[in-house]
Amino acid sequence: MYTKQTDDENIAQIFVDRLQKDIEQVWSSEVKPMIMTSQDKVDLKKATKCWICEKDFLEGDKKVRDRCHYTGRFRGAAHNKCNSLFRKPKFVPVIFHNLSGYDSHLFVKNLNANGGNGNIDCISRERHQFL
Repeated sequence: MYTKQTDDENIAQIFVDRLQKDIEQVWSSEVKPMIMTSQDKVDLKKATKCWICEKDFLEGDKKVRDRCHYTGRFRGAAHNKCNSLFRKPKFVPVIFHNLSGYDSHLFVKNLNANGGNGNIDCISRERHQFL
């Protein structure tokens, strides 16, 4: 939470700067080593399906341990190929809910001006009803 300190502060830019700092912190964080509990080891051994594609492990399939690279937490057994293709996304979704009553144009303008690539998508009220 932040409260404007002076009249000349650009609150929208302060928000965007803090958001960018948070995103950079997530992206620059080092890959955490895997954390496997004794129950995780049992689950890995018993796994018959890849947790990513949900297909059965067939004879000859290489079963590997998959983990969250941010936390190190074991996520499940996976096919080697599925694990290799399961990567960090190249974007960070930022979702605002119910911005129609606020000055959303200030945030959107500042997001794009802050090195944004212009790929900003808004879900209208009408589209939202079908999601």
